[in-house]
Amino acid sequence: MFVRATYLKVYKKAQSRIWPIRETANHPLNSVFGWIKVYFRMKKSHIFSLFSAFLVCIIFQICVKTPVIEAGSNRRTPIVIAVEKASPAVANISTERLITQRHVDPFFGSRSELFDQFFNDFFGQSQKQMVERPLGSGVIIDEDGYIVTNEHVVSRASKIKVRLSDGKDFEATIISSDPISDLAVLKINSPTPLPYVKMGTSRDLMIGETVIALGNPFGLENSITTGVLSAKNRTMTFSSQYGDIKYDGLIQTDALINPGNSGGPLINIDGELIGINAAIVNQAQGIGFAIPVDKVRQTLVKLFNFRELNKIWFGAQVEERDGVLKGIIVSSIESGSPADKAQIKIGDYITRIDTKEIQDILDFEKCILKKNAGDKLYITINRGGRELKVEVKLEKAPLASVEKLALEKLGLFVQDLTPQLAKQLNLWWVKSGVLISGVQKNSPAAEVGIKEGHVLVYVGQYRINDIEELGAALKIMQKGDTWEVGIVWSDKFGEHQGYARIKIR
Repeated sequence: MFVRATYLKVYKKAQSRIWPIRETANHPLNSVFGWIKVYFRMKKSHIFSLFSAFLVCIIFQICVKTPVIEAGSNRRTPIVIAVEKASPAVANISTERLITQRHVDPFFGSRSELFDQFFNDFFGQSQKQMVERPLGSGVIIDEDGYIVTNEHVVSRASKIKVRLSDGKDFEATIISSDPISDLAVLKINSPTPLPYVKMGTSRDLMIGETVIALGNPFGLENSITTGVLSAKNRTMTFSSQYGDIKYDGLIQTDALINPGNSGGPLINIDGELIGINAAIVNQAQGIGFAIPVDKVRQTLVKLFNFRELNKIWFGAQVEERDGVLKGIIVSSIESGSPADKAQIKIGDYITRIDTKEIQDILDFEKCILKKNAGDKLYITINRGGRELKVEVKLEKAPLASVEKLALEKLGLFVQDLTPQLAKQLNLWWVKSGVLISGVQKNSPAAEVGIKEGHVLVYVGQYRINDIEELGAALKIMQKGDTWEVGIVWSDKFGEHQGYARIKIR
């Protein structure tokens, strides 16, 4: 501002004292020689000192000005450009988790920390506790603030803090998680749209192509490493808090992935998300693994399931079709559902919900996840080349038969635990849970020692208070998955608690 003010002052005095103001192309002040003449004429005037100060300021500005790297410079490589696109959406995740000393149970062995706080409330046991603050990474996948990370980064966290590359801090909440795929979705709230990384595809990955890993290794924020895609479809087994977990279809890269990189993005040279950094091989150099983005997308559809998370009923199944540039196709309609009442038909393409364009099933799930039962959706559909707009009023989702699912998947006969039943079982201190009223022979539950009279209180990371909550957990269980369950019971030897790992059939 000082330089500009000085320039204007000198310029105006030079015009008034030396030359009359003329709007001509050959005005003396329009040439370098004109300014030289001004200098020597002003040397004898009282504004010489002011003009000299002006020249000093100009020279100083030129000397200290930070050079601007032009777009065509050799230094602005594709890697630089890709990092510029993706880095604002990388999240530094720090968590607090309460670690409690483990107990040994004579029936089920060392119990999981997942149930410690709950069991302590029941049994009043005094245990040594400490707070652990692990670090990890994540990536924002849309402007609403949804973040994808590894499940093991946020597992059992009592508090989650997210810091973005611009230094802004947010409190995050877990929307949903899947320990089997090792993926979790977090949500942060911002008054303004957030930067996000565009999802690419892992179908066309090429061995040898350049990849970039972003994250916060060892707490070093906004770090990047580069390398190449070393291999595809790797199958590896890694040890975790859930035991040995087998991963299929992993991306292998020699881009360095260190502790703290977990959950961060692996991007291609176009700045598109192609994987989520997941694991390293101990005592190995240049060998890291990432979950391919197509598998991430499939898992996210399950994790964003509005019917399970918000108990919302839309009543239409949708699919993605190759070669379709816009929209998702309705593949089935539930009779009497909100979609049925709105006269949506099989074969319709949903192209827009409210003001949001729908490109894939993930867009569809995220849009409805923001709503509640009773809200209205204004949906644009394409029916045979003709654009139609329909109004759908969402309803509360009806529950499937929990008893049937529990028997099919676990081999358990279940019912709600009432105060009367709790007293009869000498479990008066258990205020809520699901009573196991029977166990099918040779079932997954029978194989791990669960018996009639046990009370189910935890499934995975979810506290189970009643039949309805058990049903929500059962619906997301897939054949072959392994789930951790927490149980309590009482017998002539006293009160017991434990956990077991059940493989879903």
